[in-house]
Amino acid sequence: MVSIAICDDNKAMLDYLVEVVKELFLENNISFKINSFTSGVKFLKTHEIEPYDVVFMDIIMPEMNGFEVAKKIRTIASNTFIIFITTENSLVYESFDFQPFYFIPKEKPQVLEDRLKHVIEKLAISIAANEKVLINGSGESERYISPNDILYIKSSSNQIIFHLTNGNTILIRKKLADLYETLNKYIFARTHNRIVVNMKHIERVDYSNMEILLDNNEIVKISRSYKDYFKNVYMRFTRTFS
Repeated sequence: MVSIAICDDNKAMLDYLVEVVKELFLENNISFKINSFTSGVKFLKTHEIEPYDVVFMDIIMPEMNGFEVAKKIRTIASNTFIIFITTENSLVYESFDFQPFYFIPKEKPQVLEDRLKHVIEKLAISIAANEKVLINGSGESERYISPNDILYIKSSSNQIIFHLTNGNTILIRKKLADLYETLNKYIFARTHNRIVVNMKHIERVDYSNMEILLDNNEIVKISRSYKDYFKNVYMRFTRTFS
């Protein structure tokens, strides 16, 4: 379940944001809980005890402004998604210091709602892309691993080998096709009937030589039968995560 906080000192705007965000998260089939705050100080007292996954933050607020709050957020939980919402468009460049997921100017309700819809759709993809991968081979107990720890996955007969970023491998008895059905298609792609690659770890794609260079300098192959499929999937990945 995704925990969401919305912080805005304008009570009418706060109530509006809560309703719109609730509706959009429901549309994206994301299980969530949501809390609202009229003060950055009050928000931080809760965030320090149990950090939120997603924070919608006004910038211009009394006591502590949104940037001061964001600085505290980053010291408590570096992976929290921060979305700034403000009337001050001129602050967009300053906001980059706090690695926000997005910056949304406060505009007319329909425009604001359209921007929130776009942001939450992208957020849903990013949240899904960070969900842990279930590893459960035939007759084995269940284990979970972060998708970011997986470089690529390779099959051999009825065995699958997970190649990890730390140099280790995990071997399970399972068909690659069955495993691939459970993976997030926004970050994992088949390049070969025996290979699935994590696109987050791609350094360069060489279509002329049908090769992919990963960020650990390993090379994985692209088969001719998967070339067009992979090209389309990788284009979608770069549009989504660039």
